[in-house]
Parts: sequence; C-alpha cells; structure tokens
Amino acid sequence: MRIGRFILVLCGCITALYSYGQQSIEFSQYTLNLKNLNPAAVGADDMISIFGTFRSQYAGFEGAPITYYVSADLGFKIGKTKHGAGVSFYDNIVGLYRYQDINLMYAYRIAIKDSYLACGFNVDFSTTSIDKGKIKTVESDYHDSSDPALSGECNDFKLDLGVGVMYYNKKWYAGASLMNIIAPKYQMSENVFFKRKRNLRFMGGYNISFANPLYKLKTYATINTDFVTFTGQVGANIEYKESYWGGLAYRIDGAVVFMAGVRVLNGLVIGYSFDLPTSKLIKSAGCHEVVLSYNFNVDLSKKNKYKSIRYL
Repeated sequence: MRIGRFILVLCGCITALYSYGQQSIEFSQYTLNLKNLNPAAVGADDMISIFGTFRSQYAGFEGAPITYYVSADLGFKIGKTKHGAGVSFYDNIVGLYRYQDINLMYAYRIAIKDSYLACGFNVDFSTTSIDKGKIKTVESDYHDSSDPALSGECNDFKLDLGVGVMYYNKKWYAGASLMNIIAPKYQMSENVFFKRKRNLRFMGGYNISFANPLYKLKTYATINTDFVTFTGQVGANIEYKESYWGGLAYRIDGAVVFMAGVRVLNGLVIGYSFDLPTSKLIKSAGCHEVVLSYNFNVDLSKKNKYKSIRYL
C-alpha cells in the first residue's frame, strides 16, 4: 500500500512538471540537504551536520546567478522527546541584485514505530539589495545618468517565516512546506520595489533495494509553486556500498542533471552536479554545483559514527 501511494504521488509530481517557471534558486543536489526546502528535516539524522553548497547557474552569461549556502544543525533529546535545531546562511547574486538570508530552524519529531513525523518552522532574516556599482550609465542628450529610481541606499531588511511537515523512515519519505509566508515587500529606493512570493513545495522519495545488498536505487521528486508557476525535479541515484553514487534528474525549467558523489573518511561527503540546459540557454556553459558536508556526533565514550541525511 505504501509503495502504491508513493507511485501515485510520484505520478502527480511528473504530471505537474509540464508547467514551466522558476521563482527561486533550485539546488540540483537538494536531497543531500532537505532542510533547505523543509524545516521539518532539521536534525533528522540525530547528529551534528555541517553543510555547504556553491552553485554557478548558466555559467558564461554576464550577471548569471551565483549562490553560496552554508548550514549547521543537530538533533537532540529533551527527556524522552526528540528535537532538531539549526542555522543557515544563504547568499544569492543575480545581476544587480543580491539576496542574503539567515535562517533559524527548529523541528519537533514524534516516533511512530520505525518512522518519524516531524513538524518544523524557520525564522528568516533577509536582506535584498542593488549593487549600484554594477549599473552602466550612458551620457547623452537622451539619457539621465542620475536615475532617481536608484537613489538612496538601495537595500531593505525584512523578517519572514516558513513551516513544514515530513514523515520519513529508512525506506521512504514525504513532506510539504510553505515558505515566505509573510511574503515581504522590499523597498530598494523611492520607486523600486521587490516582493517575495509564497512558495508551496511537495517532496517525496523512495529507496529500492536489490538482491545484491551493496546496491540501492534512490528515487525522488519535488514540486515547487508560487501559486502562479511551477518548478521542480524528478530523478534517481544508484548507490554502491552507501559510499559512491551517480544519477540523473530532469528539471522542469529545462535541464538534464548529471550528478555524482562520494562519502569518504568518517562522514565527509563530496558531491558535484552539472545541469545541461535543454532550452536556448544551452548556449551557456550550463550550471555547476559543488557540495561538501560533514556529519558527526560528540559522544566521546563511543567511536564516532556517521550516516547519510538523505532519506530518499
């Protein structure tokens, strides 16, 4: 029954992928860091997790998006209850614009047999700004180099919120989150405004085991909508000995994703993905994404252990 339900959800995801659009930056290797999409995933592995991503989107184009993301979170107990907490920093540069966010995240987890039901929220302190140094001015009888629309500081600070819920175990997971609930409006100058849109996301994943226990197929899908357009990703990774993996995915904003990764030492994960555009943006050098993460515990009485935070 669970497999059947997941297949229905996955089919629904694939059907929705035919609507095009993009509201925010989409990480190709998001399965390595679900808490970036859903605060209910924070602390899910009961360990301390340090995560970092660098993404260069449509490389070679002037003003193309460049994104940096770092986070740290941990799972912990208070009495017999389980919790998760974390913090993340997000820096996205797109042309003249720069978006910076600091997120504080919390999740409460309820054990249900061999699974968990988690509910979480995040508080987002965000700044949007315009780099006036990148503005190219033209001196002529028909242009005014001192545009009043770009006078002043050209930046604004706002508070935003997000919530999420997720059900997961070692076999499969499913979740939903609503981000940018307040949908703040940023005033760049007297006449320039930028408004964030609310984003609703559904996500799911299922692990398929083989007769050879050294191999595992991990499938996943996600849909994100701002209630006007849709974006998302569907794909699968083949994993060997829980230490090496490679896979393919399709992004609905027009790209095929190739990815690979390795888990080395005692909890260090290194991943790389390349997005090959299938639209006219194929003229760019594609999108490149590098991931580094490290999971560990602080129980000095035992040998440190690590495990993947990916529940797909």
